Amino acid sequence: MFNFMSLSRIGNETLAGTFRILYEVVINNNFTSLGYLVHGATKPYDHSATIECHKQPFDPQYGGGLIANPGFDKGTEAWKMDGHVKIEARESGGNKFIVAYNRTTPYSVSQSFHLKKGLYYAFSAWVQLSEGSDTVVAMIYNSAQKTVITVGSVIAKSGCWSMIKGGLTVDHNAHSELHFQSNNTKSELRVDSVSLKEFTKYEWQENRFKNIEKVRKRTLRVNVSNKNGKKIGGAKIKIQQRKLQFVIGCATPSSILMSESYQKWFVSRFTTAVFDNEMKWYYVEGLQGHENYSTPDAMLKFFEDHGIDVRGHTVLWGADNIQRWVKDLPPRQLLSESVRRMGSIMSRYAGKLVAWDVVNENLHHPLFEERLGKNASAIFYKIASSLDSKATMFLNEFNTLEHPGDMVSIPSKYVEKLQEIKSFPGNEELVIGIGLQGHFDSHPNIPYVRAVFDLLGETKMPIWLTELNVMPCSNQAYYLEEIMREAFAHPAVKGMMIWIGWKPDRCNEMCLLNYELQNSPSGEVVDKLFAEWKTTNLTGVTDKEGSFEVKVFHGDYEITVYNPNSGANVTKRVQVYDDKSETLHVSIIL
Repeated sequence: MFNFMSLSRIGNETLAGTFRILYEVVINNNFTSLGYLVHGATKPYDHSATIECHKQPFDPQYGGGLIANPGFDKGTEAWKMDGHVKIEARESGGNKFIVAYNRTTPYSVSQSFHLKKGLYYAFSAWVQLSEGSDTVVAMIYNSAQKTVITVGSVIAKSGCWSMIKGGLTVDHNAHSELHFQSNNTKSELRVDSVSLKEFTKYEWQENRFKNIEKVRKRTLRVNVSNKNGKKIGGAKIKIQQRKLQFVIGCATPSSILMSESYQKWFVSRFTTAVFDNEMKWYYVEGLQGHENYSTPDAMLKFFEDHGIDVRGHTVLWGADNIQRWVKDLPPRQLLSESVRRMGSIMSRYAGKLVAWDVVNENLHHPLFEERLGKNASAIFYKIASSLDSKATMFLNEFNTLEHPGDMVSIPSKYVEKLQEIKSFPGNEELVIGIGLQGHFDSHPNIPYVRAVFDLLGETKMPIWLTELNVMPCSNQAYYLEEIMREAFAHPAVKGMMIWIGWKPDRCNEMCLLNYELQNSPSGEVVDKLFAEWKTTNLTGVTDKEGSFEVKVFHGDYEITVYNPNSGANVTKRVQVYDDKSETLHVSIIL
């Protein structure tokens, strides 16, 4: 029998999750969910991942999950030839795997199974080529929708094994087939340690809640005594969070300068801002040699006056919408003008910004590499770090997180670019922030999002969602919340910037405020999560040992202690940050 008294010992996030499940039971008569709550143990999600190429693959995650014969201990059993190809099981160094050879098309091997609507599927596999290197893609064909979903990919090599990690959800119960493909048909394609693990919605969310308790909170212990060292029991404690350590910021155009109502809304919520277009090269220097920084100067001053950090977006950008005069420059002049641009904007704002997007979207728009050579970005990052040593330099890219089918910016290609920049002489110790823009369509692949965080977290570089939005759709606010919860729960993610606050003239994608400066549904989501992820108006009383202990979100706090016996009170500001220690002890003398 379920012990409802135990709810008093459950953390706030777990309690919230519990009541969500109970609500679903009552409203939707979904007693399956209640079964998971009462009887089902939460399945732990496996965050392990690697971006290295290993001599041998790791064991299948979750023992393979739905995949039959995941480690090929039974030869090719449960696996089929996919197209014009031959397959066989082999063994090397004690490791067994399957090989597709004599391929005349990109296809190799496949396996069938049944997928269910409403479940979250975590996928992983290991692949290797017999020669050369190429992108290997794992795809699942859904027979109900007659669609092919890319669930993960990796740059595979010869002589070592690379890990694919990804995932998917489906909209219909359906017979499905897993396929592996590579365009390098001259090479054998080898596959091992395949896994596809299902999670219920409750299990997926519960893993988030547990992560938040572990990576976003810390135990705070307030110890109260008098000047003689005597411990004071019965002292009243009030704890108020002033700032969340995890960064939640927002993009804004220059409309922030025009509306006092918008200004109040913005500064009461966000700790970091990023400008829409106002720092971009084409904005401040549309005509060569005619710079105008009046608008970004005014915006920066506004945020400085209100204690809000600012990200620099962007220094250089090779997209098609750059100024015609830049696009037409010959290589030598392009280099000269690019360096001049860097010196102009970065020297102007050096020490005033927390981050810079140095070469924006250079996987999709490699203009500088094409015109100046393969080390162009690496050189620009070296110059940038010397111009502003305090700010974090970011590699800002789209579709790495949002669209697994975009082969230009898959996680392994992102890592390859990151390593290329860091391997350039002088850049070896440079911290390069991982900027994942996060422009999601109307059906985000949430399991894939978590897998990408796992993979890129292995770089040990800070991950930010830099331009987070969801395209207009009936579930826009719901998916925004799901993505924000995934990011906040993942230990590798350090911040997210929501795109965008308010546009008085138009809002083609996602705005947190409508034209009347009222919260949109997405704005309501942001406010709800701010309230949930903040420790506010927490009160308590010290025990006979003079101590009061509580678990709080990482951030800046104001602690007020009042002794009812003497009338004395003290207020102290402390930072409860994540430094991997168990408890932060704060001593207060009354």
